[in-house]
Amino acid sequence: MSGEDRFETLLSDAGPRAVLPDEDLAVIRDAACAEWRRRYGSRAARPPFARWIPLAAAAAIVAAAAGLLWRARTAAPTAAPPPNAASVERTADGSRWPIGSVLPAGTDVTTDAAGRLVLRMVGGASARLDTGTRLTLASPTSIDLAQGAVYVDTAAGEPIAVRAPAGVVRPTGTQFEVRVADGVTRVKVREGTVRLEGASETARAAAGEDLVVAADGKLSRRPIPRFGPEWDWVLASAPVPAIEGMKVRKFLDWIGRESGRRVELADAETAALADSVELHGSVAHLTPLDATSVVLASAGLEYRLSDGALVVSRAGKRDR
Repeated sequence: MSGEDRFETLLSDAGPRAVLPDEDLAVIRDAACAEWRRRYGSRAARPPFARWIPLAAAAAIVAAAAGLLWRARTAAPTAAPPPNAASVERTADGSRWPIGSVLPAGTDVTTDAAGRLVLRMVGGASARLDTGTRLTLASPTSIDLAQGAVYVDTAAGEPIAVRAPAGVVRPTGTQFEVRVADGVTRVKVREGTVRLEGASETARAAAGEDLVVAADGKLSRRPIPRFGPEWDWVLASAPVPAIEGMKVRKFLDWIGRESGRRVELADAETAALADSVELHGSVAHLTPLDATSVVLASAGLEYRLSDGALVVSRAGKRDR
């Protein structure tokens, strides 16, 4: 094969390349020429075909450089990061996530036996993790629960679906708890309704119902109160709101929802105080019930718990 044939074969094998900008081509050409002069600058006699060797070398350098530039400019774009799913609203001392931490979708979250965690989902819903809980924030609107318990309150945001071993719990404007322990899944509904979509059947539950799915898949239900010991951990982990400028009535609406109790005002004078007194300061460092005592005392009021109700009256005037 002649030198010309060798050169034509080399160019043919290189194949077509994308057209390069003039400035890139100039840089490549100068580099190729400099390398050619360095290697083959001698004018000693060579066989006739040898004069094509430097040309072929230069062509190969140009083709390789062009290919690298083309691949760099046509590389696939970097994958977008996962969306944010939640932020930390309240946490126990020593938690790996301080208050305000932003958690992207796909984050695995755990709590130990000593602490709970309160998350605010990006859509506004509240998700509270009991002690000994292990879950994954699958997306901004879904949670995969493997162990422990999560309480969801969607009053201030989008519905949050919870996937558990027994199926997916889908709420309708509600407060509910999903707990997984020893192969058993429990769904307790405090407000609204939920739908549990299991492998073999779909079950619905309303406020005051508890669905229990055993390890063998058998489903049962029972009535439960919306307040009391079964909900104590939820109330204890509730983030106390900022009260500056808030009216007492609004605070009472909050504690009623968090405790699961109805709020009863003893008389018209009590109602007038609740509607008119404006709060100042902060009770964020207190438990919800302690905060209630402090807030009501500042308005000349007090409360007692009676048969599922939080009864508010003027200080020293309540029925005994």
